[in-house]
Amino acid sequence: MELTDLERDFLRKLLGESWVSPPTFDHEIVARLVELGLVETEPLPSGDTEYRITDAGRAAATA
Repeated sequence: MELTDLERDFLRKLLGESWVSPPTFDHEIVARLVELGLVETEPLPSGDTEYRITDAGRAAATA
Protein backbone atom coordinates (compact mmCIF):
# COMPACT_ATOMS: atom_id res chain seq x y z
CA MET A 1 0.00 0.00 0.00
CA GLU A 2 1.37 3.37 -1.01
CA LEU A 3 0.80 6.17 1.52
CA THR A 4 1.23 9.86 0.83
CA ASP A 5 3.73 11.85 2.87
CA LEU A 6 0.83 13.52 4.71
CA GLU A 7 -0.74 10.16 5.56
CA ARG A 8 2.56 8.71 6.76
CA ASP A 9 3.27 11.81 8.88
CA PHE A 10 -0.19 11.59 10.44
CA LEU A 11 0.34 7.92 11.33
CA ARG A 12 3.72 8.68 12.87
CA LYS A 13 2.15 11.43 14.97
CA LEU A 14 -0.35 8.90 16.29
CA LEU A 15 2.37 6.42 17.30
CA GLY A 16 2.92 8.30 20.56
CA GLU A 17 -0.67 9.04 21.54
CA SER A 18 -4.15 9.55 20.18
CA TRP A 19 -5.06 12.95 18.74
CA VAL A 20 -8.26 14.93 19.26
CA SER A 21 -9.23 17.12 16.34
CA PRO A 22 -11.05 20.41 16.63
CA PRO A 23 -14.53 20.53 15.07
CA THR A 24 -13.15 22.55 12.13
CA PHE A 25 -10.61 19.87 11.08
CA ASP A 26 -11.11 18.60 7.51
CA HIS A 27 -11.59 14.89 8.20
CA GLU A 28 -11.42 14.05 4.49
CA ILE A 29 -7.66 14.58 4.71
CA VAL A 30 -7.29 11.30 6.63
CA ALA A 31 -10.49 9.50 5.57
CA ARG A 32 -8.52 6.97 3.50
CA LEU A 33 -6.50 5.95 6.58
CA VAL A 34 -9.76 5.21 8.38
CA GLU A 35 -11.14 3.29 5.38
CA LEU A 36 -7.94 1.21 5.20
CA GLY A 37 -8.26 0.35 8.91
CA LEU A 38 -5.04 2.13 9.85
CA VAL A 39 -6.77 4.65 12.10
CA GLU A 40 -9.90 4.47 14.28
CA THR A 41 -12.08 7.44 15.12
CA GLU A 42 -14.38 8.16 18.02
CA PRO A 43 -16.74 11.14 18.09
CA LEU A 44 -16.59 12.95 21.41
CA PRO A 45 -19.50 14.75 23.15
CA SER A 46 -17.67 18.05 22.60
CA GLY A 47 -18.01 17.67 18.82
CA ASP A 48 -14.31 16.84 18.47
CA THR A 49 -13.10 13.54 17.01
CA GLU A 50 -10.45 11.34 18.61
CA TYR A 51 -8.07 9.53 16.24
CA ARG A 52 -6.24 6.38 17.37
CA ILE A 53 -3.77 4.30 15.40
CA THR A 54 -4.50 0.59 14.93
CA ASP A 55 -1.99 -2.27 14.91
CA ALA A 56 -2.13 -2.21 11.10
CA GLY A 57 -1.44 1.54 11.22
CA ARG A 58 1.58 0.99 13.47
CA ALA A 59 2.97 -1.52 10.99
CA ALA A 60 2.40 0.88 8.07
CA ALA A 61 3.97 3.82 9.92
CA THR A 62 7.15 1.93 10.68
CA ALA A 63 7.49 0.18 7.30
